[in-house]
Amino acid sequence: MQKQNLARVRLGAFALGLSALLLTAFPLVRPFFPLDPRSPGETLAVASPSIASARWVVAHLFAMVAFVLLPFGMLALYAYLRAGLMEPRALRALAWSLAGIALIMPMLGFETFVLPILGTLYLAGTTGIAPVAGLIYLGPAIAVFLLGLLFLAIGVIYFALAIWRDSRLGWAGVLFAIGLALWFPPFPRAVRIIDGFFIGLGGLWLASSMWRSAEEAQRDVSNARDPTVLHHR
Repeated sequence: MQKQNLARVRLGAFALGLSALLLTAFPLVRPFFPLDPRSPGETLAVASPSIASARWVVAHLFAMVAFVLLPFGMLALYAYLRAGLMEPRALRALAWSLAGIALIMPMLGFETFVLPILGTLYLAGTTGIAPVAGLIYLGPAIAVFLLGLLFLAIGVIYFALAIWRDSRLGWAGVLFAIGLALWFPPFPRAVRIIDGFFIGLGGLWLASSMWRSAEEAQRDVSNARDPTVLHHR
C-alpha cells in the first residue's frame, strides 16, 4: 500500500468513526413524538414544541454531518478492500451506498431546516400550514427517502459481505451493516437508540481496524525499504 493511499485510509477511517459516533448520538439527542401524516393538524399540534426546539435542530445537524462524512469513510473502505478478491463486491457496495446517501439527504435537510420553521409558525398561531407536513410525508419526497434507505441497506450489506470474506476486519462490518440497514426513522425510540449503538460500536471498531491495518502496512513497507531490517532478517 503506497504512503498516499495509507494517508487516505487513515482519513477515511477517521471520517467513518466520527460519522458512526454522530449517528449514535442522533437518537439520544432527538426528541420523539407520534407522527401520523394522515392527521397533520393533530401531529403538528403535538410535535411543534419538539421540532421547534434546539435539541431537534442539533440532533439533525448531527445526522447531516454524519451522512456527509459517511461517503469519505466508505471510499476509504473501498480503497482498503479493492486490493483483494473482494473488489467487485466492494465496488457494488460503494455505488449502492453513495446512491442511498444522496437520496436520503434531501429529506434530512427538510427535517433539519424547514420542519422547525413549520413548528415555530404553528406555535405562533399559523395553524393553516399544517397540511404542508402531510403533503411532504405522503408525497414523492418520502418515496425518494425510503428508496434512499433501501439503497443504503443494500450497499452496507454488500460491504458487510465483502468485509466478512476479506477476513481482516471480522465482525466490525457486520455490526455496522446491521445498524445502518436498520436506520429507519419510524422505529420507536428504544429501537433507534439500540440501533445507534450498533452503528457506533461497528463503525468505531471498523475505523480502528482500518487504521491499525494501515499502520501495519506502512511498517511493512518501511521495513522492506530498510536495508538494516533486511540484514537482520
